[in-house]
Amino acid sequence: MVAIIAVWAVASWALLSGGCEALDNCPPSFGGLCSCGMGYSRYDNFQKEKFTVNCTNTGFTNASMLRDLPVQTEVLIFNGNTVPELPFNVFSNFNNFDDLETIDMSNNHLRFIQGKTFHKVYNVKNLILDHNDLEITDKRERPRVFSNFENLERLHLTNAFSEKINSSDYLLSLEDIFYESDLIYLKILHLEQNEIWSIGNNAKVFCQLEYLEQVLLGDNRLIDFDFRIDCLHSLRYIDLERNMIPRLSDRAMADLDSFMKSKTAGYLHVKLAENPFVCDCRSKNFLNWLNTTSVQVIDWEKYRCIDGYPESNIGKLLNEVHELDCPASSSKIKTNSRNSESFHDDHVNIIHHHSGYSSSTIGALSFFLVFTSSMLLAIAYFHKQKIMDLVVPYWDFITRKIGYTGISNDETPQELVKNGLGDMKNATKDEKPEKIPIKS
Repeated sequence: MVAIIAVWAVASWALLSGGCEALDNCPPSFGGLCSCGMGYSRYDNFQKEKFTVNCTNTGFTNASMLRDLPVQTEVLIFNGNTVPELPFNVFSNFNNFDDLETIDMSNNHLRFIQGKTFHKVYNVKNLILDHNDLEITDKRERPRVFSNFENLERLHLTNAFSEKINSSDYLLSLEDIFYESDLIYLKILHLEQNEIWSIGNNAKVFCQLEYLEQVLLGDNRLIDFDFRIDCLHSLRYIDLERNMIPRLSDRAMADLDSFMKSKTAGYLHVKLAENPFVCDCRSKNFLNWLNTTSVQVIDWEKYRCIDGYPESNIGKLLNEVHELDCPASSSKIKTNSRNSESFHDDHVNIIHHHSGYSSSTIGALSFFLVFTSSMLLAIAYFHKQKIMDLVVPYWDFITRKIGYTGISNDETPQELVKNGLGDMKNATKDEKPEKIPIKS
């Protein structure tokens, strides 16, 4: 029994450490905190032993030791540290890392990557920068940050960007990066969990990735499929699960169908699972499209209505919905009707609330607002004299105060301004007002 536990412990340590041989095979600059040696890793599903350098949760605050990275390294795992910035030439500029295939720098609190950080990484196929705080806009933008990854196939940017930056801004920067970096062999792009509300203003953001096969945008805030794919002739898979999509717009469905018609062979899978679908009359075209499109919408028969009209649609599977009402007029529309009235898709109210606008909820809220307003007005009427006695003195005080302080800067005599500045210039160091720090 003891032997079994010992074997299990060793195997577990090997798996967590990347399967490397020992801790003392790394160069001295690694401080005995990393493992270097042959081992299996999850990046190729544990298929083949590779020379792996694993520096997970080592407490490093900089990446200076990576200048001594062993030249035979095939997999670099450098994550769970606190390294806000990567320097120029993070790896030695004197060595060619011909065997290096995978770089994982996730969970490092990274904010900035220099434009000349990565050199001699021509054969890297997997670059993982998940769960960082990258700033890639304005002065922090480095369009050629990935330019030396000439054979990159998989780029992981899940939850990679700073929440201080609007997603539309860093999508613009990403478009520049993709253009300048020439990632012609990139096949898989991960952009999950990045608080992306819309791509519409940057609809061509992926068009520079000529051989892109998969784009993963799950766990964002998208309300529709709104980016161009007609430029992505190799595209096979779009992941839009767990966003805020109540239904696809007519334009989105037309673009997807048009893309399928333009493909001479192959397929397109789209994943829309766990979106807050609304089953009312505005979703008629969407439900019909799901039944007729040549796009393979993965497991759509399992998707459910989160809201809808009539209320009996709530909770139903999409393929079980046969009657659709309109929230405004409550006029019924059958899903197979050809002459139904078209309604404008007001996404915003649905997006910000998973559950929506059942008639009972609206009625209850309306009654509560009217009742509360009536009570407040009644109380004010019966106590109007007391209210006047309280308000009038304060009003008189405020009006007198305004009489003294209401002079605008434009009305201030120039002499006062000049004298004030003169006094400031003649003030001693001790008399200078304290500077208030400004947060950058």
